Amino acid sequence: MAATENPDDTKTLHDSQMYTALGAFLLFFALVVLVAIFFTDTGIGKLTNLGAGVVIGGIGGVMFLHGLRAGRKRRVGS
Repeated sequence: MAATENPDDTKTLHDSQMYTALGAFLLFFALVVLVAIFFTDTGIGKLTNLGAGVVIGGIGGVMFLHGLRAGRKRRVGS
C-alpha cells in the first residue's frame, strides 16, 4: 500500500514537508538578518539584528529538524 492511499499517512507526509520548507525559509531569513549586522551603523541596531537572527534561526532550525525527522519516520514506517 502506498503512503498516499492512507489519509493519515498523507497528512503526516504533508506536515513534514511543510515543516521542512518553512524551517529552511526561516533559516535563510535568519542568515539574511545576521548578515545585516555588518551593514548596521548603531550598536543597538547590531544587537537587535543579532537577537532577531538568533531567535528566528533557532525556531527555523527546530522546525527544519522536526520536519526531517517526521518525514524520515513516515518513510521508514510505511
